[in-house]
Amino acid sequence: MSPAQAERPKIFRTRYLIQPKFQLLFSAILVFIAFLCALFAGFTIYLLIYMNNLTFVKYNLHMTPEFLTLLHKQGNIVALAWIASFSVVALILFVAGIFLSHRMAGPLFALMREMKKVKEGNLTAHLELRKRDEFKELKAPFNQWVEYLQHMTLQDIDKISKLSRDLESLIGQIQKESPTAQTEDLSNVLKAIQSFLKEKETSLENRAIVGQG
Repeated sequence: MSPAQAERPKIFRTRYLIQPKFQLLFSAILVFIAFLCALFAGFTIYLLIYMNNLTFVKYNLHMTPEFLTLLHKQGNIVALAWIASFSVVALILFVAGIFLSHRMAGPLFALMREMKKVKEGNLTAHLELRKRDEFKELKAPFNQWVEYLQHMTLQDIDKISKLSRDLESLIGQIQKESPTAQTEDLSNVLKAIQSFLKEKETSLENRAIVGQG
C-alpha cells in the first residue's frame, strides 16, 4: 500500500462560502426569481381586491369615509404582508442558495486544491467528496490518475536507486584500484542522482492530510 493510500479521517467542511462570486450570484438569481414571483402574486391580489371593490362602486359607496378608511387599511395590510412574506422567502432562498451552490463549488474547490498539490510534485493528493456533493464522477478518475503517477514514481525510484548504488560501487572500486584517480565528476553525478532520488521519495511522503474546503 502506498503512503497516499493510508486511512484518511473523515473531515467535514468548515467553510460554506468557498467561491463567493459564483455562490452569491447563484443566491441572487434565486432571490430575483422569488421577486418576480412575488410581483406576480402581488398583481394578482391587487386585481382580486380591485374586482371586489367594484361592488362598492356599483352601489356608489366608494366615496364614503368608511369605505375610504377601509380601503386605506386594506392597502396597508396587503403591502406589509407582501413585504414581510417576500423578505422571509428571499432570506430563506438566499441562505439555501449558499448551501446548494456549496455542493457544486466545494467539489471544484477540492479538485483544484488537489491538482495544485500534484503540480507542486506532491503525489499524496487524494480527492474526497461528501455524499451530497455534485461532480462525484470526477473522484474516481482523478484518484486513479494520481495512483498511476505514484506507481510510475515508485518504478522510477527503484531504477534510480539501482543506478545510484551501481555508480557508488563503481566510484568505490575505482578509488580502491587507483587511489590517485580523479572521481570528482562521477561524485558530482552521484550527488545529482541522489538529490533527484530524494525529490522522488519526497513526492510520495505521507504528509498531513488536508480535508475538503
